[in-house]
Amino acid sequence: MDFTLVIVLVALALMIVILFFLLKKEVSDINKKSKVYFIHKAQEYTDSINRKEENIGDTKQEKNNDSNESNSSNELPVIYLDKKVNYEIKDLFKMMKIIDEKFSFNDIKLIKYFIEYYVSNDLDSERYNSLKEMKKYIDSIGIYNIIVNDDEDLLKKMLNDLRLINEDVFMEFYSGKESFDIEDFCNFLDYEIGKCDPTIYIYVGNKKKNYDKIDSRIKTIYSKDIFKGLKIVYLNVLYDYSLS
Repeated sequence: MDFTLVIVLVALALMIVILFFLLKKEVSDINKKSKVYFIHKAQEYTDSINRKEENIGDTKQEKNNDSNESNSSNELPVIYLDKKVNYEIKDLFKMMKIIDEKFSFNDIKLIKYFIEYYVSNDLDSERYNSLKEMKKYIDSIGIYNIIVNDDEDLLKKMLNDLRLINEDVFMEFYSGKESFDIEDFCNFLDYEIGKCDPTIYIYVGNKKKNYDKIDSRIKTIYSKDIFKGLKIVYLNVLYDYSLS
């Protein structure tokens, strides 16, 4: 009986030792994977900083040379693609300090520069108002009601009313189509409204920042995804000057 107990205790001890080494190996593997992931993400972040710092420098250079160039030669960068490479971080806090120092620019000057060279004063306000009126009209009926009810009389009345608002805009979408799809039409309206919208949407990562007073067309919007800098959306185009 005592001999059997000894065998059981020895077996339990061996199992505990084996489990210990298995867990130790698993923890080690997880630790290595975590470091690789952290390094990988840090490189993406660093690459983004370098690209956008160059873009800011290009913008400043354009401003210095604007007296010798026409307005049409000024081009701001639009959106960016990330490239992933391996990288090793030796001093994270030092790197963050460098980021803060190098990726610093005057937000207000950048916004005023953008307005001066890229904001149009000749947008088609009549088309914009018609598009908005059409969208408001559809919203008043309810796209869900239009789809679910499948009422031919309601559809005919709606199409006639939309024509009355602006026949050119309506036919731009409907011409050549065998049937009218209300969802496609709403997507068309949203896209065209964006192309005519005079509003300059400025996204910031700091709730305390607001640039609405710079120009009546500006609308400042807080975005939790922005770490530093800002994003400008104008006429359906994104101008990205942020670290996200």
